[in-house]
Amino acid sequence: MKSVPLYRATAADLGSGLALVSVSGELDLYTEPELTNSLASAEAATVVLDLSGVSFLDSTICGILVGEAKRRRGAGGELVLVGNGSHATQALELAGIDRVVRLFPTLHDALGSLLVEESR
Repeated sequence: MKSVPLYRATAADLGSGLALVSVSGELDLYTEPELTNSLASAEAATVVLDLSGVSFLDSTICGILVGEAKRRRGAGGELVLVGNGSHATQALELAGIDRVVRLFPTLHDALGSLLVEESR
């Protein structure tokens, strides 16, 4: 039997309809409910999900991310991912998620891009 993976999440409202959710640990079937709750707790229209601290990500999570991206788009927002060269980046690119959801190499790049778009 697999032990419960360590999962941590922090969320911050950045104002202007933008929130940051940072997660770390292993993201898989066992942590899917916690990730779903973390994303749901971010009430902003656009959420930046920082996956820099993720050590493992499975196909269950890829499905959750695509679903969350579609849900946020339908509500006029967006889900943006930050991989920072982590294991998550490789898994997302391999699964093709980066073709459906914007994936940035750093948090700085993601926030910079979103703030420039907002100012237009």
